[in-house]
Amino acid sequence: MNISDVMITDVYAIELNNTVADAAQLMCDRNTGSLIVLGGDEVAGIITERDMVLGCLLEGHVSLDCPVSRHMTIISGPIQPEDDMGDAAIKMMDEAISLLPVVDDGKVVGMVFADDVSRAIEQDNQPQPLLT
Repeated sequence: MNISDVMITDVYAIELNNTVADAAQLMCDRNTGSLIVLGGDEVAGIITERDMVLGCLLEGHVSLDCPVSRHMTIISGPIQPEDDMGDAAIKMMDEAISLLPVVDDGKVVGMVFADDVSRAIEQDNQPQPLLT
């Protein structure tokens, strides 16, 4: 099973130099809990509601002045739609992250969550009944 089988395509991005307040507003407007962070045309990381609360707010930063880059989760690189679920699971475990951006030909096309990857791997590993 490939990443494209379980990825979501309704994703939003924000630039590195935008503020945490900008990210919060975009999340509110789009009803999402995470954004892909771009540095130009490249994926730099992801910022989540949790990153903002545990980072910016608990550290006493002012969200209007605090750049997204200060509290985002840096990702070594995105995954591609044709990549295998196992590759995504290993990458997520290695980087201690629960979501990955999906990029195709340099363009963000989706996001995949650890729960979806785990379920897909589990489903693939279920014994199949023999046909008689």
